[in-house]
Amino acid sequence: MKYRPEIDGLRSVAVLPVILFHAGFSLFSGGYVGVDVFFVISGYLITTILISERENGTYSLLGFYERRARRILPALFFMLVCTIPFAWRWIPPDPFEDYARSLSYAAMFISNIHFLEKSSYFDVGAEFRPLLHTWSLAVEEQYYLLFPLVLWALGQFVRTKFILVFLILSALSLALAEWGWRNYPTENFFFSPSRLWELLAGSICAALLFNRAQMRNELGAIAGLALILYSIVFFDGSLPFPSVYTVVPVLGTVLIILFAAPGTIVARLLSVKPMVAIGLISYSAYLWHQPLFVFARIRSVSEPSLLLMSGLALASLALAWLTWRYVETPFRRRTWLPERRRLLQASALGIAIFAGFGTWGDLSKGFPFRVEETTPGLMTEWRKQLYEIRREDICQDQEAMEEGRLCTIYRPDAPVGAVALLGDSHAQSILPAFERVSQDHDVTVMRGVRAACPPLLGVYLASGGAEALICANIVQHLANQAVVAQVDTVFIASRWSLYATGDYGGDESSFALTQTAGGRVKSDEERRAGFEAGIENTVNFFRQAGIRVVLIEQVPQQWVLPENVLLQAMLQGVSPEQAREKFAASFVKRARHDALMSYADSVLAGVAQQDEVEVLSLTDFFAEGERYAWFLDDTVLYRDSDHLSTRGAVSVGPLISAHYGAR
Repeated sequence: MKYRPEIDGLRSVAVLPVILFHAGFSLFSGGYVGVDVFFVISGYLITTILISERENGTYSLLGFYERRARRILPALFFMLVCTIPFAWRWIPPDPFEDYARSLSYAAMFISNIHFLEKSSYFDVGAEFRPLLHTWSLAVEEQYYLLFPLVLWALGQFVRTKFILVFLILSALSLALAEWGWRNYPTENFFFSPSRLWELLAGSICAALLFNRAQMRNELGAIAGLALILYSIVFFDGSLPFPSVYTVVPVLGTVLIILFAAPGTIVARLLSVKPMVAIGLISYSAYLWHQPLFVFARIRSVSEPSLLLMSGLALASLALAWLTWRYVETPFRRRTWLPERRRLLQASALGIAIFAGFGTWGDLSKGFPFRVEETTPGLMTEWRKQLYEIRREDICQDQEAMEEGRLCTIYRPDAPVGAVALLGDSHAQSILPAFERVSQDHDVTVMRGVRAACPPLLGVYLASGGAEALICANIVQHLANQAVVAQVDTVFIASRWSLYATGDYGGDESSFALTQTAGGRVKSDEERRAGFEAGIENTVNFFRQAGIRVVLIEQVPQQWVLPENVLLQAMLQGVSPEQAREKFAASFVKRARHDALMSYADSVLAGVAQQDEVEVLSLTDFFAEGERYAWFLDDTVLYRDSDHLSTRGAVSVGPLISAHYGAR
């Protein structure tokens, strides 16, 4: 096929926003759509090549896969090899287990399945996964496995037939994506069938242009570039993806491929040497940027500065050029391993080695001996505190242990009353504090908890699919049971900020609340209205039942995962004194957490002015100067960034008990 320099320029439009998005530049909040641009380009190029070879009688399936191996595997293998020593030295066992599994899956081009099972692309934890970006390579390679079979079934090229089949398959895939984000939003992002329509959009372009002169339309090409740039700037992680919203960058790419003929404004812009040069190394740049950013974040106590991330973005381009020059090019030009048989054998061997090492790391739980061999005794004791579980925090009435049932946790010999602790996983994490309440006041403590489920009545999680309705029903059922149980006080603990405004890493719109099942939040005002309605509905429900309501403010949310900081100190072999300094430097700044909680706390304070409604704040307990601590007096207070450890919960028990008694 004829070389089109503007396509390489379009690759630079795809890769640069992805890099800047992952670097943390807010201007490029929709930079992730660069991957969708890549999908369309890949579909166009591969389809054009395959149709041309079939029509010319030169098509070979082995030849096709040889070219894919030469194009994809050398740079990928080189990047994977380079990540191993840094991961070994810096990543603690639990996240290393995830890394190892992703390494294995990436080598086999099924890493999207790993990430589909394990997380969301927009999770805070995603910033600490060196190989997260390989999901898109997996989607492409899975497409390349299936697409030649589709062409074989279609037979000789007939433009209308090919376009019609591609359109039908695209419509089915897009419909699946629309259904997927409504019912399985996290899984939908990585699910290949939900993405195939994007590659097929490129295939449609190939069928339209095959054996035809390049179409020329200035306005169409400009509109295409505008659609892509609009997506990059105005999209963010709150939009369901892939979905009809994805049509915007996909259509933009299609318009450029179809109408940016040589001489058009867009073609001239995309064909300038710097754009083409970046496009040529875009694959390697994509490979390098994520590991660089992740390892920088792992090594940093706090979020790396934009200046550092900018430097690493430039470093990814420099590494990309070196990889393109000394790894990609020699293989593609057959300077290295020129024979097909040897190349395919070497490819299979490389895949087997990476898959074997990754599987070993996964089965060994992240090679924990790396920490055990370097751990001082005192730090081993600190580490144990992260995983402590108390048998006394288990339901006493076994029949109530099933989900959605209120159960008794602490029961004194002669109870004089009963309280219920309701909430999400934050309520579960603070539960050990209530043993002190039971002991001091001779009251039975009952628990009603559902993780990731806001303990608010009459509202639903946005974009939660069927799970949102289940969640709302369970919360209502627990509230009803508390009334039937005739508790005198309801304590409600939750990660309020997540439902009210979001998280440090983004607005987390899937956790926004709506007043109608299946609704979607379209503005900050709607989100706040849903949160305020939920608080009001819940407070009124219990007040009308004559039950005292205590809303427990969210404990300070840390910026880091304490476990990672602790285990990094172990891996680095620092002394306990140096570890304490490292821990203290990682405590979240009070100003940062207070800003996160400002709105949610103001809503809670507003309802506290009503009779029989109280707000209990625990934040002062964690205050250490200008920061909130996760480690005090050799005690690990948190088990992750926002949940208290068992010892942390026990530590605030006297505060909760004192509040309960002061009525």
